Amino acid sequence: MMMMAALCLQGVAQTSKNTNGKTLVVRRTTVTTKRTVPKSSTTAKTSTTKQATTSTSKSATTSSSATKQTATKTDKTTFNEKTQADNQAQKENAALLQSTPYLYNAPLPYLPPKLDVLFVGNSFSIDTSAALPSILSSLGINNVNVYVLYKGGCSMKQHYEFFKSGENVYELYRYNSQGEQQLERAISIGDAMQRFPYDVVVWQQYSLDSGDYSTYEPYLSKLIQAYNITKSSPRTTFAFNETWAYASNNKNLAKYKTQSDMWKSLCTSIRKMKAASGIDVIIPCGTAVQNARGVEALKVDNELTRDGTHISMYAGRYLLACTFFESIIAPCLNRSIREDNTVYGKSTDASQVNDTNRRLLQNCARLAVSNNYEISEFAGQ
Repeated sequence: MMMMAALCLQGVAQTSKNTNGKTLVVRRTTVTTKRTVPKSSTTAKTSTTKQATTSTSKSATTSSSATKQTATKTDKTTFNEKTQADNQAQKENAALLQSTPYLYNAPLPYLPPKLDVLFVGNSFSIDTSAALPSILSSLGINNVNVYVLYKGGCSMKQHYEFFKSGENVYELYRYNSQGEQQLERAISIGDAMQRFPYDVVVWQQYSLDSGDYSTYEPYLSKLIQAYNITKSSPRTTFAFNETWAYASNNKNLAKYKTQSDMWKSLCTSIRKMKAASGIDVIIPCGTAVQNARGVEALKVDNELTRDGTHISMYAGRYLLACTFFESIIAPCLNRSIREDNTVYGKSTDASQVNDTNRRLLQNCARLAVSNNYEISEFAGQ
């Protein structure tokens, strides 16, 4: 028993040490220990690495961000400087388009027994109307009279001032199937306004100012008021004639830079006028001319002008008359310019209107009327 106890004890107590005369029994205990790096050490190393990486990343990000912010600020400054005027123009245009028109425009009369039209304008109004007698005669239309109140180079501001002064500075012409006739050599705008019971009154701006809408108002609205207190007609439809861009060699074109720029400015002004005034009947002569200038077979004279400004005597005037006809007369009388087969101009003139170019000129006019602000790809067909 003693031996067995000793053996058991040996199995438990493997070693014994004598320390200061005392016996120290060391028990053998199986302990599984993991060799683990102290958390504090690992965390410190990882933290240090992360901090270093984060610090480097933050530094790079901060540097990149600073560079981007500087670039963005520079870009924004440059953008703002370049587009400040455009943004202001867009805001003004948006406000204008949202405004309530100051005019309820009566619709064009349909199949009236007689159609009387007054043009308040200048030489461009004469150019627009000059070929009408040939067209009206060719179509057998005898109940249309177009009266042109003419004062050379007159702007809407001047029309307004002449109305207030009552000066007899205008000439009055009539165009119908019988031809052109001068009715008055000296008449005031007020007297002309009440001379006949007009069904349609056409306004027009001075050509050089036509692409600058700031020259339209307040004169257009005041002229409409002036007409309404003098008119003898029970109802009137108001229309507006869009003039055309000058020839590329015209020195006055510098105001708009190029012919295309002038035409685009004209369209922009007409859009603004239409939105602000309520005048929704447009005679798009400017767009008709641009259509024709792109047709090879119609490239005669000086870009369809006789002096770089006024339209050419035959092809140009016929084109404008077609545009006027399709905008005003055709919807009133339910007729089409396609019915016209007139020959207009001298046979010796390269721009005479005949079977070779008549249909092309009619196409240019009709396409402009169908889309007032776009040059058509089909003009030459």
